[in-house]
Amino acid sequence: MTTATLTRTNARRRDFGVLSGVLYVLFFVASIVIAGALGPSGTVTPYSSDAEVQAYRLKDPAMLEDLFRMLGLLQGLSALALLAFVPRLTSFVRRYGSDVRAGVVRALATVAGALLLLSASTSWVLAQIGSRAELSTYRAVSDLYFITGAGPAIAALGVAVFLVAATGRAGHALPAWVAWSGMMIGAAGVLSMSSLVAEGGSVFIPVGRFLGFAWFIALSVVLWGRGGRADDLSSTGKP
Repeated sequence: MTTATLTRTNARRRDFGVLSGVLYVLFFVASIVIAGALGPSGTVTPYSSDAEVQAYRLKDPAMLEDLFRMLGLLQGLSALALLAFVPRLTSFVRRYGSDVRAGVVRALATVAGALLLLSASTSWVLAQIGSRAELSTYRAVSDLYFITGAGPAIAALGVAVFLVAATGRAGHALPAWVAWSGMMIGAAGVLSMSSLVAEGGSVFIPVGRFLGFAWFIALSVVLWGRGGRADDLSSTGKP
């Protein structure tokens, strides 16, 4: 008499860490919603004139300081969630690509998270100096807040996204639409660096950021679903 036993085992348990990619998006989007609801009308950038910056910061100084503190908190949490997601990106690329490419993804995504964390910290500094600082000092801190959270961070993350998506496409490890969209979003993210030399380059910042948000949610969902799938089916028999 022979019995056959089929044992289905999970390659790994569900990894709740993959949901940090969703948290990265949710915390940052929450900061944008709060800024739109509570902040003064209009926006300023490093390309704004001194008069525009001065008018913006003096509209309601107390409210603006509270807003910067909230932005620092939410965007700081977003940065930490992104840093928590880095090992998942690295593991994915190492499994379906190479150690070298995985190392590049880890380095670039870590840089992006660190820049975003620096930007969030600078937001807190803006809350502290408020309308009391000299305009030149306020502008310097404000420009640092904008730059660290925009072009360089988005470009660094864009290259990481491109490599993850390209690895998923080559290894047939991601749905085609996730792979191809990731490569295009990554390229747009890299182009956001042009905002450092030309105001027109700023158009790539929201493209790389907001489409990137949608891509991170899609990737997190894909990895979450894969974590719960039974990947190994072993058969054992004994007489």
